[in-house]
Amino acid sequence: MASIVYTVIFIVSIIFLVWKNENKESYFPIKIIGYFLLGSFTFNFNQVSLPLGFIVYLIFFRPKLNIKVKRMAAVFGFLAFICVQWIIPYVIDEWKSRPISIEHEIGSVYTMNFQQENERVMQELNLENNTVKLENFEVDYTGDGRITELSWKLLRQHDDSYNLYEIRYDLDNKKYQVNNNQLETWLQYNQLIDAETFFKNLNVLDIKDITDAKGDFSTYVIKGTGERINYGGENRIHIFSDGKIKLIDNEDLPVEGYYISTYAMKKTGEKRNEQGNITQENFESAESSDYLFDVDLSEK
Repeated sequence: MASIVYTVIFIVSIIFLVWKNENKESYFPIKIIGYFLLGSFTFNFNQVSLPLGFIVYLIFFRPKLNIKVKRMAAVFGFLAFICVQWIIPYVIDEWKSRPISIEHEIGSVYTMNFQQENERVMQELNLENNTVKLENFEVDYTGDGRITELSWKLLRQHDDSYNLYEIRYDLDNKKYQVNNNQLETWLQYNQLIDAETFFKNLNVLDIKDITDAKGDFSTYVIKGTGERINYGGENRIHIFSDGKIKLIDNEDLPVEGYYISTYAMKKTGEKRNEQGNITQENFESAESSDYLFDVDLSEK
């Protein structure tokens, strides 16, 4: 697109400027082309494009014939530089990173198929399952299954850069909101799990049974970072594969794998204003249990 815009500006400018010839001058069209190219000449420094050619023109060039036209040629070249190097990349980046809304009403956490929810989002974003990694999944919900927060991130490598999709469910408007950012690096990319694999394993968990086992609390949380880690925690550790879950002893730790954490949020305090309305609440995690998958127990 940038090359097309540059070519259009170049052709239109040269035709216009040649027609504006005031004093007869040999090789005038070629000289006008030279001034335009000089004005648009770019120098890249630390990934920043600078108008070096136009600066050189301002400092060193003092034409004697057709001064006004040659100055216009350099200025038009500079304008082409601004369009191609600054404006167009900015517009394209803003367009790609615009928030995307996906209308959809979710139900209870106890009946939700998270794998289907992720596939719905990926289909809207034109992403393929085998090319996308997952990071920082979290769902918060109440004891009756009502979801109060749902979010996760998808990461796709594209050539030498990365597309980060930040997905959050808007409870008030009943839709997914997706923000897309392009990044140059993502250090932990190779340690992240495929999104399809994560949600497939998440669906193995019986969230209702897990919640009931924790008791009566204000809020419950299920989350996973998506990173493969060497796990040696002190929570209740479960390992699951092929649809089966088993509890392992602490002496079998540490183990390496991906994990999903589940815990309740216990209210520890609150502050009220003079009218008696709650202005601040404090919570801490309680009744934690972790579920690991893709674990190698061959050495245990």
